[in-house]
Amino acid sequence: MSSYRYTDSREPPHAAADARSGPYRHGGPPPPPFLPPALHPPPHMRTMQYAPPLPQTHVPRIRHPNRPPCVTPSKTLYLRNLNEKTNPKTVASALRALFETYGKVLDVRVRHSIRMRGQAFVVFQSEENAIKAHSEVQGFMLFGKPVFVEFSRMASDASIAEQGGDVGSYKQQRIEVRDRREQEFKERAAQAAAAMAMVSEPELPNKILFLQGLPADVAVSELEQVFAGYAGFVEVRWVSVKPDVAFVEYQTEAQAVATKSALGSQLALRQEADAPVSISFAKR
Repeated sequence: MSSYRYTDSREPPHAAADARSGPYRHGGPPPPPFLPPALHPPPHMRTMQYAPPLPQTHVPRIRHPNRPPCVTPSKTLYLRNLNEKTNPKTVASALRALFETYGKVLDVRVRHSIRMRGQAFVVFQSEENAIKAHSEVQGFMLFGKPVFVEFSRMASDASIAEQGGDVGSYKQQRIEVRDRREQEFKERAAQAAAAMAMVSEPELPNKILFLQGLPADVAVSELEQVFAGYAGFVEVRWVSVKPDVAFVEYQTEAQAVATKSALGSQLALRQEADAPVSISFAKR
């Protein structure tokens, strides 16, 4: 049988001979005709004539340390890391052609939403066929990307329908589980944000103090009366675009630190029920 290979006139003369002798080149018959061109044949259909074994670098990684892959066998397989640039219908046809070599496939669902794109579900009629496909298709190169295969945590609608179950109530139960999981995620995110808010960044000392939350009718004399009593006082500077903030400058950084230590981070400028003025070091 004659070998085939596309050659380019721009290749060096020895390229064709090197390609024919290498194990990663086509030197034998083409793959079976029912597989799309972008597919490599599955492990039980490979020969060294036209497809080498997958390298060991294509090992699936855990998605998240708090949610490891499901290892309980199931008729439904969850696929991720699919090529997002390929048409979902093309991906679905390729997946069906690939997994039907292991047994009867009830359904293939390729997700194309923004949150779920690159993922799919394949439902087998037999759990034994799903286990075999899970083992052999792991890391399979599909449209230029290795496919990561896991067992689905929940049964599919096709499996429930085949067993004679109520698909409507099962969908409602699945929606409730999803909503509860999203609510738990929001609660954990809120707790994390509250914890981060309690941890304040340490202030870097500066010879300029930053005042925030000043009353609208405050006068320069009121601020000078408070801050001029401390050693090293230079001046009070206003911010024209924000009348509720001001800067107080001292001659040295140590004098500013001493003033802030004496007054604290909150200053009751007046006896009325006004909000206290915040005192901090100006950012460099």
